[in-house]
Amino acid sequence: MAVARRLSTMPDKRARAREPKRAPAQARSVETRKRIIEGAILVLAERGIAGMTHREIARTAGVSLASTTYHFASKFDILAAASQEMLDHDTLLLPSDDAAGSSEGAGAGCPRSWLIAFLAKVAGEQRVRGACWTEIMLDAPRHPESLALARRWFAAATKVWSEWAATSGDGDSDLTARSYGDVTIGLLLFVLVLRPTEEDLKAVFDGGEDPLDRWGHGQKVAPAKPARQSGKSAVTREAILRATLDELVSKGQTAIGLKAMASKAGLSPSAAFYHFPTTASLIETAQHRLFENAKDRYRIVASMERGVESLERLIDRTSVIFFREATEYALESLAIYRVWLEASRQPSLQSAIWADIADQHSAWRRLLTPISSSLRPLDPLLSQALFTGKLIRLVASGSRTEDLAHVRREFAHDLGMISSGRFWL
Repeated sequence: MAVARRLSTMPDKRARAREPKRAPAQARSVETRKRIIEGAILVLAERGIAGMTHREIARTAGVSLASTTYHFASKFDILAAASQEMLDHDTLLLPSDDAAGSSEGAGAGCPRSWLIAFLAKVAGEQRVRGACWTEIMLDAPRHPESLALARRWFAAATKVWSEWAATSGDGDSDLTARSYGDVTIGLLLFVLVLRPTEEDLKAVFDGGEDPLDRWGHGQKVAPAKPARQSGKSAVTREAILRATLDELVSKGQTAIGLKAMASKAGLSPSAAFYHFPTTASLIETAQHRLFENAKDRYRIVASMERGVESLERLIDRTSVIFFREATEYALESLAIYRVWLEASRQPSLQSAIWADIADQHSAWRRLLTPISSSLRPLDPLLSQALFTGKLIRLVASGSRTEDLAHVRREFAHDLGMISSGRFWL
């Protein structure tokens, strides 16, 4: 009887065989690591690097905190894995293999068609990927490891763009390749911020509508100006603003709190809340100051180049401005774009950022009108996107001398093509 009881309590081998088998430990580990990386990409897109912690990634990925620290010892390890994942498996900024090699006039495979389709994806299903990529690039110059990641990204992108440009029929395929990449990066940022629909994109690129009207939906709103202040109140407000600017420029930090900025300025929290009712209003004011500082730098160069406007003069002026922004003011330039990216997460910032983008667009239109007999509504936007994309590309990869040496030739090529109505897009 005892033997019978023991036998009756033993598991039925046939029943065990019918049970679903658990994945081997190694396979489960690979799956967990993949979930963590996907969670990190989502956190980077929605919260930025400042909001990326092991705990937040674990919550987003649906895994334990211990799992994230087991697979990734540091924040940078996760950042590197997220970047590698997108480099290996996404076509972000890279034409697909079947599109590469198609000529410019080859219909759906040409760079123009690919770019419009890509921007439509960024506005929709690829939005998280696009925001994550931009976040990584804007942070790259601050850390040697991130800088290496950015250089690998651009090396891969340059190879594909160069192969494509070789079939374009342009006299200098290297310049054409850089044009493809730079305008794509600039337009990527604009689409993330302004959120145009696919219909909006086609109306501008195919329908000839003015992006100021179509993408701004008729809104040309200037950022609100603070009431005039004097004495101690003005000093207090300026101290809080300067602390915020320092945070944006030195750390690239957009996860800014009013209390933290008041403390950084050596003031009480109530002082910050008195001058800036919300964090968004503080970031908006800081962005406006950064933008105005940049405009002042542009005016200094413009005042040195007085005379009849010509293409050569525009190329020279643009190149001089670009060199300063990519070297002496590199981190301040990226701080502007980081706030732009933050506006893609905080709708309350979008009106102010749109005002800055519209202001730049209008300035490019004023510059291009005297030298172009066939200026399209789209062309000032393309010039603006080229400048923005080139700045992000060069600063994110370290503003190396060998890259800066090509800048004037690149602007001469692209502005010449735009002003003569021959630009590829």
